[in-house]
Amino acid sequence: MRVVYWARLQLARRNVTDALRAVPGADLVIVETLPEMLAALDGAEALILYDAPPAEARQVVAALSSPGNRVRWMHFLTAGMEGFNAVGLPAGLAVTYPAGCVAPTVAEHAMTLLLALIRRVPAMLEAQGKRNWSRLEVSAKATSVEGKVMAIVGYGQIGREIARRARPFGIRILAVSRSGGADEFTDEAHSLLQLDEVLARADMVMLTIALTAETRHLFDMRRLEACKPGVVLINVARGGLIDQPALAAMLASGQVGAAGLDVVDPEPLPADDPLWASPNLIISPHFAGGASLPSQERLADSAAANLRRLIEGEPLRHLVT
Repeated sequence: MRVVYWARLQLARRNVTDALRAVPGADLVIVETLPEMLAALDGAEALILYDAPPAEARQVVAALSSPGNRVRWMHFLTAGMEGFNAVGLPAGLAVTYPAGCVAPTVAEHAMTLLLALIRRVPAMLEAQGKRNWSRLEVSAKATSVEGKVMAIVGYGQIGREIARRARPFGIRILAVSRSGGADEFTDEAHSLLQLDEVLARADMVMLTIALTAETRHLFDMRRLEACKPGVVLINVARGGLIDQPALAAMLASGQVGAAGLDVVDPEPLPADDPLWASPNLIISPHFAGGASLPSQERLADSAAANLRRLIEGEPLRHLVT
């Protein structure tokens, strides 16, 4: 079976390549550029890829929708597929994704941002750079997560992994999701319709919900004002969930006490964006799911396992619906 791996990103590339090559019956073709990938689709039955910008995704979808197309399975190596969702996934073929493969690493990164802000790590580093032993200056605004309330908005696999890590710190977990589902890591579970009520009680808010037309700018000026004063906001989902000018204003006023953003809109954030100058803010360059060997291995194993199922005629796992 001819399998095309569009390796446009470095994320887990070596692991994925090795895992796919080890699948019996796979004739693997590895390409990097869009033109190479489109040419390689001739005669292919499977396409393994990362998400791509809408302009590129549109060309891929057009090729997969053409009369001569033989591709019947598409597997994403990224949890998000906004570029393809923006133009519409091709009909008539199975689409799968790496469910939960990077969730532990993203959760670890989210907790890192939270603890760094709560314990005033940026202020410590600033004082260290000045060789200034300023205990009072740093500790005056420091606090602790113990006994605090955390709202996790979007309680999927990443949300659950955050809750799993937060509970041992003595944090009370309020899960917010479309279904309002609970598990052993939650103290309370609420539907998205109850979001404002939950935010009024939460000292810390984790954003892990998917970006859709419904959730774009879910945290606008009105919702940020609905948060508990001094809230710490962490976003490891998608930048479009937050109205960034509103966030900058709320950070300046202190209504949002601190924020940690692994994602922004657009990416990369322009050098002249006012968000850069906002107080009590940490921006990381969208790498929450990276730099983890176990995550890379899970990504590779997930792709290879579904490829084996395709070749052997077994049901695929983690289908996009």
